[in-house]
Parts: sequence; structure tokens; C-alpha cells
Amino acid sequence: MQHRVYSVSKFLAVSTLLAGLAGCDSSTTRNANDPGTAPFAPAAGTTATASPGSAAVAQDASAPTTNPGAPTPDSLHLLSPGRAGRLLLGMREDRIKAVIPASLLRATTYQDKGQTLPAYEMRDAQRPTAPPTILHLIGDSATGFRLRRIRIYDSQYRTAEGIGVGSPFGAARQTLGLTKVRNTPAGFAAVSGEVQMAWVIDPKSLPAKHPEEISSSEIPPAARITGVLLYQ
Repeated sequence: MQHRVYSVSKFLAVSTLLAGLAGCDSSTTRNANDPGTAPFAPAAGTTATASPGSAAVAQDASAPTTNPGAPTPDSLHLLSPGRAGRLLLGMREDRIKAVIPASLLRATTYQDKGQTLPAYEMRDAQRPTAPPTILHLIGDSATGFRLRRIRIYDSQYRTAEGIGVGSPFGAARQTLGLTKVRNTPAGFAAVSGEVQMAWVIDPKSLPAKHPEEISSSEIPPAARITGVLLYQ
């Protein structure tokens, strides 16, 4: 993967927009340059060390800053590293309930390594019929729970470049980078470690292979993104 250069102007724009606002699922992974013959083992320090949401989205100096025709998100639906609108990874459960009305949250659970952990389905007040955003929590009753992962299926959520559900995979790869591909419980995903986001790819766009055998080069640039995963 080519190293991306962060645009100073984009950093200032995103930081200003976010100023007023209140991991990926474990499975087999492969390096983006690996043809898929061996599993990818993430090296120590792969995850970005910056505080979630503190850095602008990665940009190639030669890449366009936006995707032509892509919707521009409002502040409540802006995606950046570790952040989706008002939600910030690592946020405590009581803080989530303070910024999201209780009427928009439905308590549920998810499974992780044999554990049953709490989660929430979050509806959107602006578009109640949109697919809910899934919030996975981690922790225990003694120390409290905090936001671990965010699964987004609502096309209103976008990066400043206009990348989100419905975008072509090629646009995400060009503007946000690609670290590895992996098969997750949410579906086959392409991961950008630079921005701590993963793009779930429409399975109908993928080759007729077992997911563990698919390499990044086999994902068509026009393949549609059906979900966005935010992780730490």
C-alpha cells in the first residue's frame, strides 16, 4: 500500500466541522499485496496511534479530495477515524445515552469469543426508515462498558470525501488506502488501517471463491460498499 499524505487544509476543515460535536471483527486477514495464499498476521502497532477522530482522512496528493456526485455529509453523519457523527470509539455507555435520545436506541447483544456482550441498534431521527447503525460495546458491569466498534449501513454517513455505503470500492481505495482484506462476521471487507475503517463489499461483486482465497486485486473497482466498520 502506498503511504498517503495528509492534507493540511483537509485536516483543518474536518477538525473545524467536528469541534462542536459531543474494531474490526477478528477473523482471517491478508495483506493487500498478498495473492491470498497465506493468512495475514497484523504486526504490532498496525492500528493507528493517534487519538480517534484527531486526524483528517488520509489523502493521496494526486487523488481528488471528493468523489464527483457523492453526497456531502452533515456534521451528524460525518465519518472520520474513530468517529461517526457524535459517536466516538471508546465513549462510555452513559455518554452514548447522553448524546443519543433513548427513543433511538434499542438494546441488543452480540457474540465475541464465546461471550455475550451488550450492543445497541441506533435509529436515525432524520430518516427513521434507514438501516440502523450497530454499536458494539466492550467491558463488564463492574468497570462499565464503552464503545468498541460501529457498524454502519446507512448511506447518509460519509467521509469528507463522500465515501460511504453505496460508494464504489475503487474510490475508497484511491482516497483512503487499503491495508488488507479480511472475512469478518459482517462480510468480506477491505481494511484501511490509516483511517481505521473497513469497507464491507457487496458479495455479488466478488469472484466465486471462498472468502479466504480472495485477494484485493480481484475486487472490481466498481464493486459497491454495503457497510462501513469503524474500529480501534
